Amino acid sequence: MRLEKLKSRARSFERLVGLSPSAFDQLLMDLEPLWEHTHRCSLLRAGRIRRIGAGNTFKLTLGQRLLVTLLYLRQYFTMHVLGILFDLDAANICRNIHAVLPVLEQALPAPLRPLTLQAKPDEAPGKQGQKPGKIRSLEEFLEIFPELTDVVVDGTEQPRGQPKVKKGSQPGKKAVGRPKDKTRFYSVKQGTHTLKTQVAVTPDGQIVHLSATASGRTHDMKVLRRSRLMTRLPRHVRVWGDRGYTGIRKIYPERETIGPAKRPKKGELSDEQRELNRLISKVRITAENAISRIKKFRACREFFRNQPSRHGVIWGCVAGLVNLRWQARQRTAL
Repeated sequence: MRLEKLKSRARSFERLVGLSPSAFDQLLMDLEPLWEHTHRCSLLRAGRIRRIGAGNTFKLTLGQRLLVTLLYLRQYFTMHVLGILFDLDAANICRNIHAVLPVLEQALPAPLRPLTLQAKPDEAPGKQGQKPGKIRSLEEFLEIFPELTDVVVDGTEQPRGQPKVKKGSQPGKKAVGRPKDKTRFYSVKQGTHTLKTQVAVTPDGQIVHLSATASGRTHDMKVLRRSRLMTRLPRHVRVWGDRGYTGIRKIYPERETIGPAKRPKKGELSDEQRELNRLISKVRITAENAISRIKKFRACREFFRNQPSRHGVIWGCVAGLVNLRWQARQRTAL
């Protein structure tokens, strides 16, 4: 597949990889020094026997490897199909992609992404320190809206495979069957096994934080409490959530948190509460739109075919590409 010929058709190139030819060239320029540094560190690693310069060289240039990686993220082709397109073995394509992904995330304006969830979730403080953070009327909403400094959080899921059967470690030993935590990834809402990620977005659409990957069964509120997001946000930043974050005010009473009113059991919402929920939804829609832009990259939407440990870096790269496109739109609007 010839890179220069593809770039000559700018519209088709952008649909294919998610970036315009000019944005691709700029990203390649930013990627080159990071790749050279990473590759040099790999050659100088402890335990390497061959001298530098020995061994096989890369068949693809760095630009072609970047193209392969973007094709994988945007179209989610199998390694076999990419191998046919670039005249390489599927295993070689796989090694190229997974070598480029961590470096690509550094070159992109990727959001903050912790590698793991906190082992111990944030807990609610004692009742003495609690302060109400609820908007009680439309007047209060309209009063605070003009000077917003806010973050909107929402969770999303991606389907994955069912846990495999564990085999006995010794010949003749009876297989232990499904793992004890076979329901850990099962999402009742989606009706299948999934991986969950929490996305934090500014009201103008920039993705600022991704949580570490959680199992599909994990509740949105639990992901927030273990994501380290609230401890890293400045105190003046308001946090917006949906009904999945009910109870956030009890866990973080020192912050101003905004969420829709929940219909009481065997009761109804008042007209003012419905109108307030509608106004809150108009702010929260930015998170839904950001998730929609992420899932235009099919590697984040379709059945996840990789190891769960690689889920975070793939989402980090795609969120960085979405932010890169967002920055381009902001410059055009000025």
